[in-house]
Amino acid sequence: MSGTRSDGELLRAIAVDRDRRAFEELYRRYAPWLAARLRGRCADPAMVDDVVQETFLAVWRGTARYREEAAAQDAA
Repeated sequence: MSGTRSDGELLRAIAVDRDRRAFEELYRRYAPWLAARLRGRCADPAMVDDVVQETFLAVWRGTARYREEAAAQDAA
C-alpha cells in the first residue's frame, strides 16, 4: 500500500492482522501528541511515560473488540 494510511486503516490492520507495523505507525503518530498533553498536567516524566505506554497497551489489547462496521459509522 502506498501513501499514508488513515487511522481507521491502521486500527483495522492492528485488529484483524495484528499488524505490528501499523501499531508502530499509530504510536509514532499519536504518542508525542499524547505525551505533550500529559506533560502539561503532570510534572513527573516517568508518570507521563507510563501513561503513554499504558494507553497504547490498551489500544493493542482492545483491538480484540474492534468492530469494523462501528468504525465506519464513526468516520461518517
